[in-house]
Order: sequence, then structure tokens, then C-alpha cells
Amino acid sequence: MKEIEFQYLLFSKINQDEIMNCAAILIEKNRHIETNQKQGLYQFVTAFTDFVTSQIKYTKIEEMQLNHWVQMFSNDMSVSDPYIFLEILHESFKSVLVEQKQSNQEALLGFHKELLHKVTTYYIDWVEHPLEITERKPKYLQQLEKFSEVLIQRNGTEDLPYIVARVEEIFGFKRCVFVSYNPWLKEFSGVIGEELAKVHLLRGKIESEPVFALKRPLFLKKPDPYVQQVAIEMFELSSIIFIPITHEHELYGWLTLDQRGEPFDCTKLQLDILEKVGDRLGMYLARKQMGKRYKYPLDLTEKELAVLHLLTEGYSNKKMAELMFLSEFTVRDYIQKLMIKLRAKNRTQIIAMAFRMGLVD
Repeated sequence: MKEIEFQYLLFSKINQDEIMNCAAILIEKNRHIETNQKQGLYQFVTAFTDFVTSQIKYTKIEEMQLNHWVQMFSNDMSVSDPYIFLEILHESFKSVLVEQKQSNQEALLGFHKELLHKVTTYYIDWVEHPLEITERKPKYLQQLEKFSEVLIQRNGTEDLPYIVARVEEIFGFKRCVFVSYNPWLKEFSGVIGEELAKVHLLRGKIESEPVFALKRPLFLKKPDPYVQQVAIEMFELSSIIFIPITHEHELYGWLTLDQRGEPFDCTKLQLDILEKVGDRLGMYLARKQMGKRYKYPLDLTEKELAVLHLLTEGYSNKKMAELMFLSEFTVRDYIQKLMIKLRAKNRTQIIAMAFRMGLVD
């Protein structure tokens, strides 16, 4: 089975373009798919083939990663009709397999069918909770309404610590951490939460933590191997939820929710509600930042603002000095002043703080 699984991954990797071309034709010809749904379905199929081909580095399909993929894309699957999605995947793979005249066609097709069956099983297990829908949905909606009231009563990013604490209380989690995103440097950094010294150590490039590259909510029953071991040990993590904070395709950061080392379960309905928390917090941040965008409460000088904006563009001290007709020493002095005014320890923190305060776009 392992040999066939690897051959399946290799075949999918080599023939991904042909499989996607075939899928595009099948989607276009299918009369049961609305015109406005075709592009979304194609992107959905693309996401699945990308996932499959990414598994070649493990030489097999990691069951937990497949489960998490289904979890993240379950809403897309329900919109596009899961059976049409599975049919497109099956027929496109089979068509390319026959065309390539593979000697082990039957075994590869059998594995492909088995994989699609697992996708269906994971989808049903994740989506179907009729008892929860009837009994718990009203409670979850009440929690969401309470959270919305909190946002209405607050005013600005300075209230984020209070908002984060209320998320813990309203939704029944023992820990909530706000992690900000710097779009220029493509970095994440822990900002708000209990045990601030630990929270501030959450810092790095997006590519170093795959969960932060997602713009979809994700529940991890076990954080390993998706979260770095040092973070798991530092926070004594067991189960954890990641909720992106977005508004109009702009990513502001994430909320992480957990029970301080205690494992827990999460259903699709609960995760959908928490996704709305991220959406509403994103609207809150966008609204408040817009109000502050042309105010400079820190009384920054014109030169300091110029240096700040050039910093966000990634310019070196030498280049800034050339552009502003200053010496490098003077530019360095302006950066030191920005660090003091923004309470930052380095250039990266200057940019992160300026972004959060609405000083730069």
C-alpha cells in the first residue's frame, strides 16, 4: 500500500497540470453547476490537488493533515455540492490516468477512490451534528451577540486587551492571545494575552509557522507538528484554535484560543461562530484605524513620519539618507526617537506598532 501511495503522489505531482486542465473542461461542461459557481469550484479542486501534491515530501498522505484540510474547506464543499466536487476529482484523475497508459492503473485508481472516500467520511463527521445545531446553536449565537455588544462599547486599539479578555469569558476559554500581522515584513508577533513575556516571544516569519499562513479558522486537536515545539512547551499547549482576523481581504492578525494545556473538542458550528468573531474584530480594527489614520497622537515630526514610512517600505539607513538628503547618523537618530515614542525595541517593532496604531497604511 505504501508503494502505491507514493506512486499515486508522484503521478499526481507530475501530471497536476493535465489533471487540472481536465477538471476545468469537466466543470465547464457540467450543466448542474451554476455559471457563478464554476470558478469557485475550480479553485476548490485546485486547493485539493495542491494539498495532495504537497504530501509527496512525507511520501504518504498524512491522515491528520487530510482531516484538517477537510475541516478548513468544509464550507466551500457544502456550497459547491460535495458530490459534484468528488465526481470532478474522480473523472479528471481517471481520464489522465488512462491517457498516460499507466501499467498500474487499477491500483492507482483504487487508491484515488479510497482517498475520496476518506474525504467524504471526514466531511460527514465534521459537518453532521444535528443535536448540536438544535440545542447549542442558540447559545453560540447569544455568545456572538454579547461579543458584538462589547465591540460597540469599546473605542480603539487601546481597548484590545479588554476585548481579548472578554473573548475568554464569553466563549469559555482559559486563554486567548492576539497575534498581529505585519504585511510588509510578512511577520507575526504576539501582542496581547496573559503572561505577556511569553506572548511577546511569539514572533517570526509567516513561512516558519504554516498555521499563520492560513486565512481560514483551524482547530487542532494536537498542535504538533503544525506549531513549533518551543511554543508548545512554553505555553503547555494541547488542543488549540486559530481564528484569522480579517476585513475586506485584509489580514490584521489572529486570535488563538485554548484551555491552558487541557485537550478539548470543537465542532464545525462552534468554529463557524468563532470565525465570525474574527470577522467582526477585523471590522472593528478597520473602523478604528481609519479614524486614526490621519491623526498623529504621538506628535511625530514631518521627518520622523517620513522615516517611518520609508522603514515600512524596507529601506536601509543609507538609502533613506540619500533620499532625504541627510546623513546616516541623522537617520539613525530619527529611528531612535521613533523607538522611544512607539515603545519599540527595534525596527521591526516600530513597523508593527505603527501599523497597529494606524500611523501607516
